[in-house]
Amino acid sequence: MELRQLKYFVAVAEELHFGRASEKLHVSQPALSQQIQLLEDEIGIDLFIKVQRTQFRRVALTEAGNAFLNEAKHILESSNKAIETARRIGKQQKEITLGIYRMMIRTRVVEIMKVFATNFPEIEIKLVELPTFLAVQDALNNESIDLGITLLPLKHNSLVETPFKTGYLKVMLSENHPLAQAENLRLAQLKNEKWIEINKSLHTVFEDIEQMCRKAGFSRESFIVQEVSSIELLGGLVSLGVGIAFVPSFYDASRVQGVVCKALVNADGSPFLEVAIAQAMCYKASKVSPTVQALTALVKDL
Repeated sequence: MELRQLKYFVAVAEELHFGRASEKLHVSQPALSQQIQLLEDEIGIDLFIKVQRTQFRRVALTEAGNAFLNEAKHILESSNKAIETARRIGKQQKEITLGIYRMMIRTRVVEIMKVFATNFPEIEIKLVELPTFLAVQDALNNESIDLGITLLPLKHNSLVETPFKTGYLKVMLSENHPLAQAENLRLAQLKNEKWIEINKSLHTVFEDIEQMCRKAGFSRESFIVQEVSSIELLGGLVSLGVGIAFVPSFYDASRVQGVVCKALVNADGSPFLEVAIAQAMCYKASKVSPTVQALTALVKDL
């Protein structure tokens, strides 16, 4: 569960209108609806009365939704209070070193830096680029950086994680690929494709992907034609038609010329969510400061 989802839920619950809530939050209505659905799926209950919305175009809370609203408001208020308290206490810490991994999407780095600068303009954030997400965890553990962005799971018990972005899989293809016009794709359609893949040493879910392909009746091992060390190079090779690739759903491929990305769905057309890729902001528990905690809290809404 993310603070962003709680914020979205509270906005809809207060407005009782998805359109007004989306305008208030400055997000699209489909994105808002998706996050509410993900929240309900995780909790396992309906927060809004479905029949009211689908048949009568009205938004109304369920009994459980009303109870959850009070708790959600309390959590958001506590989070904001913690940030403000930490901001006041932590002003004496003027410099923070933030570790990122080489494979990290650059737009994500810029987004995080912008949020930090907006909320803590007096603090200098020094970026430290490390070769892999595991190297970020090692640097946190040996205390050479203060904060780090990594992929889960963590390999050191000394580290504390705050997940802020979970992605699933989508398929990147050349815009000239025969499947490029499809609305979405099923695994069975990819059986005989050539693949561009991230080096296994840098890949968090390589084995998970292989297992899901085997379940679908094929193996990619002999069809991986190129392994690369950056997502930028992966996109370039896909655009040339060398092969296709799996990329995280949170990856913005609009800047990569000559490619399209398609959602991966199950046989019944439902979203394929079997493989999850989770990003997290981490720090070492024994080295934590109020400023580090405040900066970490900011990424929960991203």
